[in-house]
Amino acid sequence: MNSLSHATDQIFSETGSLSLQPDFEYRSQQREMAVAVADALENEAHLVVEAPTGIGKTLAYLIPAILHSLQTGRKAIVSTHTKNLQEQLLQKDIRIVRSLIGRDFNAVTLKGRRNYLCSTRLRNALNSSESLFPGDCRDELQRIQQWSTATADGDVERLGFVPRPELWDMVCSEQGVCSPTACGPRCFYQRTREEGRAANLVIMNHALFFTLMALQGTDDRFIYDDDFVIFDEAHTLESVAGSGIGKRVSRRQVLSAIHRLYNVKSKRGLLAQQKRGLKNLCGMLEKKANEFFDSVLQVASNLATNGPDASPQQGRGIRVRTPHCVPNSLSVPLAEIQAEVHREEENCEHASRKTELAAARRLLWEAQFLVDEFLEQGEPGFTYWIETAGPRSDNVTLCSAPSEVAEYIGPRLFRGGTSVIMTSATLSVNGSLDYFKARIGATGITPIILGSPFDYHRQMRICIAHDIAEPDSTDYLRELPLWIMRGIDRSGGRALVLFTSAALMSSVAATVSGECADRGITLLVQGNDLQRHMLLEQFKRDTRSVLFGLDSFWAGIDVPGEALEHVVITRLPFAVPNHPLIEGRLETITRRGGNPFLEYSLPEAVLKLRQGVGRLLRSRNDKGIVTILDSRIIRKSYGRIFLLSLPRCPVELIHTSGDVEEITIDE
Repeated sequence: MNSLSHATDQIFSETGSLSLQPDFEYRSQQREMAVAVADALENEAHLVVEAPTGIGKTLAYLIPAILHSLQTGRKAIVSTHTKNLQEQLLQKDIRIVRSLIGRDFNAVTLKGRRNYLCSTRLRNALNSSESLFPGDCRDELQRIQQWSTATADGDVERLGFVPRPELWDMVCSEQGVCSPTACGPRCFYQRTREEGRAANLVIMNHALFFTLMALQGTDDRFIYDDDFVIFDEAHTLESVAGSGIGKRVSRRQVLSAIHRLYNVKSKRGLLAQQKRGLKNLCGMLEKKANEFFDSVLQVASNLATNGPDASPQQGRGIRVRTPHCVPNSLSVPLAEIQAEVHREEENCEHASRKTELAAARRLLWEAQFLVDEFLEQGEPGFTYWIETAGPRSDNVTLCSAPSEVAEYIGPRLFRGGTSVIMTSATLSVNGSLDYFKARIGATGITPIILGSPFDYHRQMRICIAHDIAEPDSTDYLRELPLWIMRGIDRSGGRALVLFTSAALMSSVAATVSGECADRGITLLVQGNDLQRHMLLEQFKRDTRSVLFGLDSFWAGIDVPGEALEHVVITRLPFAVPNHPLIEGRLETITRRGGNPFLEYSLPEAVLKLRQGVGRLLRSRNDKGIVTILDSRIIRKSYGRIFLLSLPRCPVELIHTSGDVEEITIDE
């Protein structure tokens, strides 16, 4: 055992320093993971670990990562998907690590630069506030200025109110305007950036990681010189990386860039005090932009009604399969105004205004580039689509993303000379990590699936509705509320009911609300009045409540104790293949001769089901029931893969008559 592995093993052993912590329970799985992470770091190897809830995986990767950073001088990056986990790492886990290793180290959280106030841009905005902003905006600007004198980090999240987007756009950190040379250490973003360079550990989210990695001009680092990365909540990597590689440009984005120069209605902007010709040019460009995106909206409407992918279920994502779906009437006027702004820059004597004009011109260049790229459809392996914002908004977005991300991120992530550690509670399908590894390009990487510290045979029971109608039938819509109420009665409330359709959830909620009220049970429904976090807090407090939730409640929520003793899955969570990107992924598999259902749809649904089921047990003291109201899990051949991917625990079939039949799931 090498030195790092030995030091790590000592800390996590039954007599190690971790065992002396209050309320600590020794977990062999935690020790196994920690030593495996240490081995990978010491040997510059990569590792994928499925670490079930309850083993303490954050300490299992944090401790060897910090020890390795302190021993070698290499920088540890920890990337997460959720803000909650970042807060837990910084506020709780890092303090524990310091006490366990007996050494101090520097740890910082880094967010995207637009989250931070730039002191230089704030000063520039204050000096030009009359020409840039209307009166009510100027009042808001003064509030930001007052906050800037008291805030420690300039993070907009701690501002205390939500600033107007057009105002924050002019004071936040922005590439080309906010720089070490122009701003120096007095700028909040530059200060945080320098702290990140000096830290042993930098915490960020997946989206920022892939954004920053794409900006590097070399392949011999991720973000910093001599760094390594640990991805927690790694099950979200494919979707986040795909968004990072993909491109988006919207009507709102283009109009915002124009209005930064000059807004015809408010008569404010960087060019407000310039000659009329330039301001008229901005007005003409705004008109051209609206005409262009109106034509995109018309094409989207036609394709949704009459195109090859026309469907009443199509929703707001409309697939575009051929280049030049609309005439490119926007690029020429965008190029013309860029040339005019560039001339204005050259004649400008004020350095700060010159940089702001250059930044505004860059936004217009980016818009032109993205519009051209979308209309050309020149990226092989990409899916292109149009997103509309619904009947209350005229915003429309041109979108593109790779159908599969493995070939884009795999070679860059899993190179030699460093380590990538990936972990999550739900990565395997039917006891194998092959699906996850293939989707992110991690083939050939060492996998570990750790056992759970929970006693599932004692703590959990799975109940399956035997004779409920299948989800696509009209009888299912009639029967589902009856089955849900039967489940609610069984646990006396304390239930999380997970849906895959907002319309179905609303319909069932309307049907059962009276019965819940008669039983003294509070019915909480996502999307009604309360925000998600407030809904969750009320559910935790009220042990006679039931929560109806959609996608965001299938993962990432933690409700230990008696508030949650029953998880109801209304149907197997197959993604409806009508989003353009899902269609693109399925078509890519078909083109190479594969089976899209077995290779994508089924594994994705299995992982989603595992995440939903994982909401039930959050500690060794929890007990409860998982009810699955989808008989396909026992009637279809693929149902066996779902069942074999769930924890081994007692399984029973419930009949409409009320009879209960115990069954055994053979390996």
